[in-house]
Amino acid sequence: MSKKMSNAPVFFAIMQARFNPILALDSYAPAIQENLRRHGFPDVQKNILNTFNLTILPEGASGQVPVSQVAQYSFLDADRTSGFLLDQGALSFQTTEYDVFETFSDNFLRGLDIVHKAVELSYTDRIGFRYLDAVFPKGGEHLPQYLNEWVLGLYEKSGGKIAHSLNETVFSVSDVSVTARTVIQDGPLGFPPDLQGHRLAVPSRFQSLNGVHAVLDNDGSIQRRESFALQTVKDRLTAIHEEIVKAFRATVTEHAMEVWA
Repeated sequence: MSKKMSNAPVFFAIMQARFNPILALDSYAPAIQENLRRHGFPDVQKNILNTFNLTILPEGASGQVPVSQVAQYSFLDADRTSGFLLDQGALSFQTTEYDVFETFSDNFLRGLDIVHKAVELSYTDRIGFRYLDAVFPKGGEHLPQYLNEWVLGLYEKSGGKIAHSLNETVFSVSDVSVTARTVIQDGPLGFPPDLQGHRLAVPSRFQSLNGVHAVLDNDGSIQRRESFALQTVKDRLTAIHEEIVKAFRATVTEHAMEVWA
């Protein structure tokens, strides 16, 4: 069991499994909703998303971009700090009140099992896991005390007020692919553009933060088509988590770990 940090910097985490398309999702949604409600996720909302495919037309040809509508369901807890997103090809579980990996993955796997029992999933083809950490130095301290030099870029070396700095590394270990980003900026804590549409409530301890800080965005995944098995998904999540933890520990200093412990 992982040890929970008393001042953990995690302000958002998300797990996802992509699986075979469920075109009749609307017919299964009531049963899925009822089971998730009984497990503590009573807040349900259905959204219709517009999707489109861009195709290259022959020279001189004209045509309209085909637009299709797909349903997406969200199932949140009463406090709106954790919840599931379900569409025709994926289930995600996300939270702004992260505990430890085992608790988070158990909740996700419970939800995935509920979906499987309703629709009988055939396979998964991508398993993913992503952490966002907020690195705000304590009063009188500075980012270099929290982050190792190789992710700081020109921070404190440019001679001016920093507006934005991004360091990104993409690597793979066996089947696990990891994208590790460190974004340094000045101002309130924010989310990456692709996550700004979430419906979760952000705890006040993060809402009140403002100033020079870094967001660590560690995103890992395994892309492989496999027959659906809950234990296999669990094993893949554990493998991804191990590599994300290594990336995180390579980014932060021992001082940071002591502050967050």
